[in-house]
Amino acid sequence: MAAQGQQAVPDRMQAVELRAPGEWSVESVETPQVDAVENVLMKVRAVAICGTDPKLMNGKYPEWPPSFPFIPGHEYAGEVVAVHDSVHRFEPGDRVFGETPSGCGYCRMCREGRYNLCYNYGDFESGHRQIGHTMDGAFAEYVTVPADMIHHLHESISFAEGAILDTNAIALQCSERADIVAGDDVAVIGTGTIGLCMLQHADAMGADTVIAIGNPNKNEIAADLGATHTIDYHDDDVVEQVRELTGGHGADVTLEGVGIGQTVRQAVSMTRKGGNVSVDGVPTDELNEVQVKDIVLRELKFIGNRAQANRSRASEKLVRSGKVDLTPLITHEFDLEDFEDAYAATTDPDENAIRVVLHNE
Repeated sequence: MAAQGQQAVPDRMQAVELRAPGEWSVESVETPQVDAVENVLMKVRAVAICGTDPKLMNGKYPEWPPSFPFIPGHEYAGEVVAVHDSVHRFEPGDRVFGETPSGCGYCRMCREGRYNLCYNYGDFESGHRQIGHTMDGAFAEYVTVPADMIHHLHESISFAEGAILDTNAIALQCSERADIVAGDDVAVIGTGTIGLCMLQHADAMGADTVIAIGNPNKNEIAADLGATHTIDYHDDDVVEQVRELTGGHGADVTLEGVGIGQTVRQAVSMTRKGGNVSVDGVPTDELNEVQVKDIVLRELKFIGNRAQANRSRASEKLVRSGKVDLTPLITHEFDLEDFEDAYAATTDPDENAIRVVLHNE
């Protein structure tokens, strides 16, 4: 049983239907129902296109989706329209934003609060879910999600900002696990959404110098958001420039948000002895040349980060307090029905898109 809200829920809705790798269109499909314990039906008011989405939609991740047809999309915010009787934290009309995974709840990782590393990842029978990856996602007018995936969204934060709060939380996990302390020199590799969030975290944590390394067009935004120095990632002497800006020793902390072999190797090289390297980008190429010898002999702390766990509320508070500004990261906005144009803006380098957001009134 589910309690329906005042808003009538149609039997069918518009959604991006992925029929096979590289084959999708906006179609009329059945609206999902609240048919499981702890489930919530929400009207998606804004959903962002993540860099992962085009790869998933074009078959770059063999494990995702598990079957076709499939609805992608995992960065979302909206309004609750119905809840299962077992749900007491939410009611119809609540403004909410979501995160991506819901762990099984009982494996060692979940019980330690690290549900991003759930041992039962992808196992539906265990209860694990990942929206837009292993379960239908939010490129749609409505979506059904486990209640533990969503959080209340303060009225001062727009739905468009709410849609990328999970991205900010992912970046925050990378920033926090790097153990930034006041006075640190911090290098941030990448001036996309993750990097632009991480440099704001470094600034909020009291970093003295924040060096942003990325696309020169986006470096301008990085400077506006608190980077004390910016470096063009095309330069051949990126590492040397970072060392020159940090007294010759290198950054105390390097945050890597790109995920290619070159940038991970640069992250190690530009970090001082005894420093910390925190990597968020998931490399798509083999890293046979990572300097393990340097990591050992210079006693670097090398930290991997997968998504986020329990950082959603902190992400929302940072935005609500003004310590993190997400609005400059939203560079393009479209209606859901114009998904093809939104996808083109995301994937065309000449557009210089950071986050493209789809709206659904």
